Amino acid sequence: MKTKQRHRQSILDSAVRLFRQQGYAATGLNEILNVSGAPKGSLYYYFPGGKAEIGLAAVEFASDKVLATLSSLADEGIGAAEIVRRYFDMVGEWMHQSGYTDGSPITTIVLEMAAQDDKIRQAAAIAFGRWATVLEQAAIKHGCEPSQASRAARVTIALIEGALIQCRVYRSATPLTEAAEQVRHLFSHPA
Repeated sequence: MKTKQRHRQSILDSAVRLFRQQGYAATGLNEILNVSGAPKGSLYYYFPGGKAEIGLAAVEFASDKVLATLSSLADEGIGAAEIVRRYFDMVGEWMHQSGYTDGSPITTIVLEMAAQDDKIRQAAAIAFGRWATVLEQAAIKHGCEPSQASRAARVTIALIEGALIQCRVYRSATPLTEAAEQVRHLFSHPA
């Protein structure tokens, strides 16, 4: 990776980490630069729209990472409930390792910015929709009725984001375990 491109990725990685740990409003551009080690000119070169543009890029970057993980699990041919259980196991371990200080960068940014920045709101809607599609397709492949699979997938995305918030509040992965149990029911019983 070229040095300049490495600066862009370093800025984005640092912003995502800071946003998920302390939120969008509490994270300043200077802090992102200090953590990233990138020169100030790189920030404005790659993100001429400043913090709002970094926030949008962070939502898209985090979305792509989650989508890749869910898609990889779906490629194993397992059902939607098992995809979510395995994803929750991974996320639970990640949350535990962070001391439950990490969270979803998408949720932290959207909670603070969706009312003011329609691009961020739209990016989150696209992210949630893409994740739900992976779960919906896996559920249908395993015999779930399409309308049930669609509803269950959308509810599951709400459970994922809500469980991540509760993990931080309770400093425990228990909300993920409990949510995974409910997801199993969502995809296994007729609506």
